[in-house]
Amino acid sequence: MLEFNATFIISLISFIIFIVIMNAIFYRPILNVINEREKYINDRYDDAKNSKNKAQGLLEQKEKRLSQTVSEAKKIVSETVAEANTEAKNKTDAVKIKCAQNIQSKKNNLRTQEYETVKVLKQNIKDLAENISSKILGENYKIENIDEEFINKVLK
Repeated sequence: MLEFNATFIISLISFIIFIVIMNAIFYRPILNVINEREKYINDRYDDAKNSKNKAQGLLEQKEKRLSQTVSEAKKIVSETVAEANTEAKNKTDAVKIKCAQNIQSKKNNLRTQEYETVKVLKQNIKDLAENISSKILGENYKIENIDEEFINKVLK
């Protein structure tokens, strides 16, 4: 069994003194260094985490601004295209109206010229018919009634 004698008590006291000395000289400074190192690592980890969160926030802001800019650009482009289409339609309509007026004016001029030409032709036909009649009959012969329908048929 165990005997409790003076050797045991001296060994126990010397062990306790050794532990106290070791704790004061060796373990406490090592624990302080370990604690400081752990605090330093935790601080750097927190800094890195905060920086990552800030970077993530900035990235989200950038993406949000980019999407807003893209949507605004699309809106501006669509408005500009619509405006250009409206302007082109207005100009095209104005040109169509001007061309239609020009065509109508030219048609009216042609009708007037046609009427004048038909009138001159009828007079020339009448004069030619009177000349032929005079040459055939040998006397001056004036034609009074002209068949307008027949002359119109011939001219068309």
